Amino acid sequence: MTVETKQPDRPVSPFVEPWQPTQRAVIITVVAVTLVILLSAMTFVVQRIWYTPESPVDGYFRALADRDADKASSYLTGDDSSATAAILTSEQYVAPTDLKVQGIEDDSDDGKRRTAKVSYAIGDTKKTGEVSLRRSEELSFGLFRGWSISESRPSLEITTSAPIAVQVNGATLEADPEQSLRATVFPGRYVVDVADNPLLETDPVTVDVGFDDAEANLVTRIKETAQAEVDKQIKEYLKGCLVEATKPEHNCPFSMGYSDITRPVWRIDKYPTIELKLGSRGQIVAESTADGQATLTGKGYGGTPYADSTPFDLSGGVTVEQGKVVFLPD
Repeated sequence: MTVETKQPDRPVSPFVEPWQPTQRAVIITVVAVTLVILLSAMTFVVQRIWYTPESPVDGYFRALADRDADKASSYLTGDDSSATAAILTSEQYVAPTDLKVQGIEDDSDDGKRRTAKVSYAIGDTKKTGEVSLRRSEELSFGLFRGWSISESRPSLEITTSAPIAVQVNGATLEADPEQSLRATVFPGRYVVDVADNPLLETDPVTVDVGFDDAEANLVTRIKETAQAEVDKQIKEYLKGCLVEATKPEHNCPFSMGYSDITRPVWRIDKYPTIELKLGSRGQIVAESTADGQATLTGKGYGGTPYADSTPFDLSGGVTVEQGKVVFLPD
């Protein structure tokens, strides 16, 4: 007969015994802590590498090198690139290269603003500048707070000696009444020229624009072909005056001073020399630099032969109508 031996009961502790985690709980805890540490480390690394103040500056220049106006504009605060895309994609555009960020300065009390000192090149021209940066208010992916370029894009102001449409890298800008044009551009090199015009021309001007505003002055001149066309129209106008000037009312530079002349006939002995000039308000005017001469013949009092020569000058305006040069006599 077997006698079972009863084990004595374990004494009951008057204190609360500590929790003894299971092996599974230990593994889960270790994994969770590890993930938190890794996520924190990755967040720190990503913030330090891809969301630094230098990042928008580098991305901005890379977008300009790709001639991508929308991408470049995305690095700017509240910018619209729609009016600039054409001049940026033109073959005449030269993007800035060799970007070097020389330093980043904290110039705010709240740490939300920085100034990047940069150097770069446009063609063979070396340039330096400062770029104002602003900390983004919104988080990317709910974790990262990036930076953007807070300053406005530079303006290219164009002045001309006459109100005329101009082109920036082939894109046309219409002249305003003050004869001043302004285009908002990106940093880079641009070619400014007069748009196709039958009356005026100019030498193209190349302008390198950095982060500050720039100017281009176009010195317009009258085309030789316009001068030849006006000379042709003036001769036709004066030939018409050979008949019109015999009438009581006309708009010709010579007229009959003796009303009793019968059978009047005009002839032009010499045409005036006409020069086209830019007026004080930018208008094109035609002026005589040498007088012409016309002779009136006919019958005078009692049927006696009459002949009288008179010098005359001529002036007027010149405009463009439907793409053609038109002379308008005064």
